[in-house]
Amino acid sequence: MNEVDIITRAIHNLEKDVPIIWDWKIMEENNDIGVDGELDITINNQKILMLVEVKKDVKNHQILNIINYNNEYQNFLLVAEKLFPKVKEELRAHKVNYLEGNGNVYINHNEVFLYIDTNKTLKAKKDKGNRAFTKTGLKVIFHFLLNPQLINHTQRDIAEITNVALGNIPLIINGLLDTNFILKLNKNEYVINNYEDLLNRWVTEFEQTLKPTIFKQRFRFQNKDQYWKEIQFNQEKTVWGGEPAGDILTNHLRPEKFILYTTETVRDLMINYRLIPDDQGELWVYDLFWNPKYNKNTAPIAPIALVYAELMIGDDKRSKETANIIFNEQIKPNL
Repeated sequence: MNEVDIITRAIHNLEKDVPIIWDWKIMEENNDIGVDGELDITINNQKILMLVEVKKDVKNHQILNIINYNNEYQNFLLVAEKLFPKVKEELRAHKVNYLEGNGNVYINHNEVFLYIDTNKTLKAKKDKGNRAFTKTGLKVIFHFLLNPQLINHTQRDIAEITNVALGNIPLIINGLLDTNFILKLNKNEYVINNYEDLLNRWVTEFEQTLKPTIFKQRFRFQNKDQYWKEIQFNQEKTVWGGEPAGDILTNHLRPEKFILYTTETVRDLMINYRLIPDDQGELWVYDLFWNPKYNKNTAPIAPIALVYAELMIGDDKRSKETANIIFNEQIKPNL
């Protein structure tokens, strides 16, 4: 479903509940100010011209960008095919106007206040048979994000580096081709079509599909006064992720939730780093799912793309701010 389809469907569903007059105009290329178009709507004789950004959906890690749009444009409206309840709650908390494909709406503009949240969620069509964004596919894509040239290695090399069965590789590559995340330049050469788009899609799917399957256990520090930066990890096996890694990279966070990625056993973690299993502990441990050769040599932290992902899917504003610093200073310059 393209942008015009999304906004047309959303407005038609809104019309079932609210009498409105509307006119939609796509933003012309010579007047591109960063949004998709203008929506001229009249409600109860109140006319509003709104600048519109159209999305298929909005995940937790994308909210900060939407809030920035709202701060930049006085009459901003987000139109999305689908919005999750927590996302809508946060949008309202920041006074971001939105319209869903099912007609649910929040508009708080001068003398106009419109809020509907009773329409049922529209069922989205799933990509059937696409193997790119399965648990296995996400592991392979992550290695492509770490090293975009890896996609042009032999399929056997890719399988060995990513520790994935060889038969999965062509299925994953075809899935990426089908979704236009990679392009075929010639018989033997591929290129990532849009690195940022692929990264953000990976972040979304990582949160929902891969991350829940690699969780090992929660721990606490044996010494309550333990200074986390003083722990000496075996960096080929265990590294910081999330907030601790973000703090090491930017000095912008004071970690409260500690994330570790490791190939070590629970016993090793307890003996080597004095960690105690605790279901309420402050330290979450996950399986290290990438080739350790991509770990940074200068610090015991996960690859930057993963640190960015963990911070973007975090719940607090400071983590998202740190993620944007990492993207702008350490990821974007290398695109």
